[in-house]
Amino acid sequence: MRTARRILGIILIFLFGVFVGVVVTGGAIEKKTREVIRGGPKAVMETIVNRLDSELKLDSEQKRKLQAIVDDAHIKLRQSQDKIQPEINASLFEAEERVRAMLYQNQVAKFDRIVSRSREKWKPWQEGQEKAPPSKVGEVVPPKEKTPANTPAETPKPADNAPPPGASE
Repeated sequence: MRTARRILGIILIFLFGVFVGVVVTGGAIEKKTREVIRGGPKAVMETIVNRLDSELKLDSEQKRKLQAIVDDAHIKLRQSQDKIQPEINASLFEAEERVRAMLYQNQVAKFDRIVSRSREKWKPWQEGQEKAPPSKVGEVVPPKEKTPANTPAETPKPADNAPPPGASE
C-alpha cells in the first residue's frame, strides 16, 4: 500500500510539473507573440532575421543579404497592401451596413461600440507603421458607387425594429 502511494505521489508530482511547464511555456509564447505584433512589421522582420541567423548560423555576409531580402519582401507586401486596402475597407463597410440593417434598434448602438472598440485595438499597430496605407485599417471607406454587382441583397428588417420577445440589451 505504501509503495502504491509513493508511486501515485511521484506520478502526481510529475503531472503537476508537466502542467506548470505547459502553462509557463504558453504564457511565454503568448508574451513574445504580443511583443512582435505590437512592434509592427519591423519587429516581425527582426524576428525572422534573428531566428534564421540563430538556427542556420549565418555568417555576416549571409545575414546582410537575408536582411536585404526581408526588407525587399516587406516593401513589396506593403505596396500590395496599399493597393488592396481600399477594397478591404469597402468590403468591411458593406458588411457593417448589412449587419446594422438586420439588427434591432436597441442592438445598433451596442454593435457600433463593438466596432469602435475593435478599431481602437488596431490603432497602436497602425500608428507603428512607418508609412500608413491610403486608408487606415478600421477606417470605413464607402464604396464609390453601387452597381447591381456590388449591391448586397436586401436583408429584411425586423418589423418596426422592435426587439423579439424576451430580448434585452
